[in-house]
Amino acid sequence: MKKTKHIIAIIIVLVIIIGTAVVLLPKLADSELAKSLTQEGETSTEQVVEEVAADTIPFKDKLQEELQVVQSTYAKRKKKDVWTLGRGQSIITYLLQTQRFVAKKGGKILYMEELHNNNVLQSANVEILQPDNDTLCIEFQVSESVFRDDASVLAVAFQVTKLTPELIVELNKLDYPYSLLIPPFGTQSDFYPNLDKVNSAELELWLTLESTKLDKSHNKLRPLRIHHTEEQIENVVDEAKTLIPRAKGVVSRFGEQAVEHEQLLQAILKPVQKNNLWFIDATMNSRSKVPQACKNLNLKCEASSYYNPDNSALADYVKQRLRDARRRGLSTMFIPLTTDNLNKVKDLSEKAKNQGTSLVYLSKFMEY
Repeated sequence: MKKTKHIIAIIIVLVIIIGTAVVLLPKLADSELAKSLTQEGETSTEQVVEEVAADTIPFKDKLQEELQVVQSTYAKRKKKDVWTLGRGQSIITYLLQTQRFVAKKGGKILYMEELHNNNVLQSANVEILQPDNDTLCIEFQVSESVFRDDASVLAVAFQVTKLTPELIVELNKLDYPYSLLIPPFGTQSDFYPNLDKVNSAELELWLTLESTKLDKSHNKLRPLRIHHTEEQIENVVDEAKTLIPRAKGVVSRFGEQAVEHEQLLQAILKPVQKNNLWFIDATMNSRSKVPQACKNLNLKCEASSYYNPDNSALADYVKQRLRDARRRGLSTMFIPLTTDNLNKVKDLSEKAKNQGTSLVYLSKFMEY
């Protein structure tokens, strides 16, 4: 009898639990579904609002933003808009950029002609059929004085032979990106602790390569020489990267013979590639085989040069490098790290900005 009562009680409890579940679960499911639909609805609404906002921007304004127009006026006599474009990009490049943008947005170029105006060095007439079938007539004029923000880039690097507290203080005062060319071997015991005190520098391996200028005093730098085996060279490069794990690339120190010697060059560049580094040949040797060797390895490489105090004053070198950046769009500046030299380039960011040049790390320079 007692067992029968227990069984009946258990059945009643189970019936109550099942009944409650039947009632509550659909409500919970409906609640979760509603919540999910609400979230999806909100997301969908936000996307629609963004798309509508983008669609409401006139085509003309979008094109101005694309070309980074410096100034826009309307010439009543010519019956057209006159857009002043930033210096640092040729008129041909602007026309090609316009062509791509118009095609992408569903418009059509009706007419495009470069002008030869005595008053404006670079200018052109452009007629565009906009996506709404209205015609837009514009005269492009490239400014002689106002530069684009991205007109050109200049990478600044300092050759480090010592790192004193005074140098660290001056480096940390600089208000622009710069790289430090670091000799991984042969430094004083306090070198690496001091290096950690430099706030925002990018680090590069400054490796000594085969040269007629090397003597016994350079042995502490562990130069990569012709008589070394591939394994020895690979070990040196690997150790250098281990000592300076933040290093982004390798810059040659000496090395005018190394860049001519195909086997040695291959032995150097292979571990450079293996360690995900790039390479800059700073020897300025016209017989350098670096370009072809790097092409064969699909390795990023560039050529550059150091400041030579025997040839010019630092102020003249800085002017020349800024001018080089303005004309070619890309340039580098390699300067010995001294307190005097740092004082002479502390205002470099202002000079660069005035001509539309951006100061960048060497790794950024290597991306162009």
